[in-house]
Amino acid sequence: MFDAIRYVTDNACEWRALPADFPPYQTVFGFFSRWTRAGVFNRVRDELRRAIRLRAGRCPNPVAGVIDSQSVRAAATVTGRSRSYDARKKVPGRKRHLVVDTFGLLMMVMVTAAGQPDRDAARELPARLRMPHPQLTLIWGDSAYAGTLVERARRFLRLIAIRSIT
Repeated sequence: MFDAIRYVTDNACEWRALPADFPPYQTVFGFFSRWTRAGVFNRVRDELRRAIRLRAGRCPNPVAGVIDSQSVRAAATVTGRSRSYDARKKVPGRKRHLVVDTFGLLMMVMVTAAGQPDRDAARELPARLRMPHPQLTLIWGDSAYAGTLVERARRFLRLIAIRSIT
């Protein structure tokens, strides 16, 4: 099942396009849906990150993170509410806000419409990040995350948010 799910995500194909040597697509999609609701993929990601950090001689739980965003084109089938135009990067679609640890290992992803400014869209990201990572004390971000996000992170979440100069 896991290999079939990886096949769909790696090849960006439809569930119906699974090769015949995998189980029926309905079965694979059923497992994918149940595992997603149960948080299995998040737990796998977190355990892999812990193992990599321990192997490198670091604390298993990251205390510092880096936040940035990337605008990506959305398919025509994506609903109008969740997509817009990023005028700065000239991309119609969505924006992924990623938080990684100092090794570049994924901690959290949040997807918004591309037209939302980073500082507005990422208002809830540090709070959502705090629950699974209570030991997090420092977040680096570029100037797009300036302003109220930095002050909010300091005041309400006791995070030290530092803007890099880029």
